[in-house]
Amino acid sequence: MGKLHFVMLLATLMLLPLATQAVEPRNYYSEAEIKTLGFDIAKSLRCPMATNQTLFDSQNQIANELKAEIFNQLEQGRSKQQIIDFMVARYGEKIRYMPSLSAGTAPLYLIPISLVFLVIIAALFSRRLWRQSAPKQEQTDA
Repeated sequence: MGKLHFVMLLATLMLLPLATQAVEPRNYYSEAEIKTLGFDIAKSLRCPMATNQTLFDSQNQIANELKAEIFNQLEQGRSKQQIIDFMVARYGEKIRYMPSLSAGTAPLYLIPISLVFLVIIAALFSRRLWRQSAPKQEQTDA
């Protein structure tokens, strides 16, 4: 009896991690929610074939297939984030219409902001130079 209890305890301890793994709850959406979420997801993803178009806007065959995949996954109960993660894993970060901030995409965000600051600094500097040169010209005119 002692060995049987030990074996059962050992088996229970070995299977315990499997029982405690997080199981993602299934989402149940109404048809209206599926439509709204599907369009929202399609608007946030880029068409792999069309230039600068979202999946929602594109009518390419691949875009239509990806939209069908989005609606299929919503019907299976997947969340918006799960579907976007699936598409990113399948097609890469470039599938996002607005890529997330990472080391590879940081220049996309930092360069325009830097240019705006440089323009502001240049405008302030040129204004200062113009103000300094304006009184000198008035003195030479007199």
